[in-house]
Amino acid sequence: MKRYVTPQTGLAEGTGSKEEDSVLRQACQQILRTGAVSDDQQTLLVKTFEKRFVEAMKLVDQGRVKQVRFAPSGRTIWIVRGRRKEYQVVPLSRFCTCDDYYFRVMGHKKQLCYHLIAQHLAEALGNQDRSDLVDSDYAGFTAKWKPTIGPE
Repeated sequence: MKRYVTPQTGLAEGTGSKEEDSVLRQACQQILRTGAVSDDQQTLLVKTFEKRFVEAMKLVDQGRVKQVRFAPSGRTIWIVRGRRKEYQVVPLSRFCTCDDYYFRVMGHKKQLCYHLIAQHLAEALGNQDRSDLVDSDYAGFTAKWKPTIGPE
């Protein structure tokens, strides 16, 4: 497993959140072309995302990013297995079902959680686990991420 070193200095408070999406998008486009994360990209990604990049790459390296395709509709669901449980990630909407997303991203402290970063990197590297299911399995498969309202 590769090791990623977090720099002593990161982004100044309040900067970078609008840049995060752009930095990740550009890095993933280059990774798609080259098939690897270059040293320069790694430096920029660590500077931009700090610990989140390190954690995201651990997930990618450990094969904890999964793409599930449903046929015949072509629906795709991305699942990232975090420290405690699995989270559904919606890359086009920049959404994740994790608590970090709820508290930090929705609270405008960060633009992306490390599960979203991991999904993008895994897809660019082609390093995701892939599964194919039929459309009739969709409701049951996604039920675990639907909120439940029960008696108190």
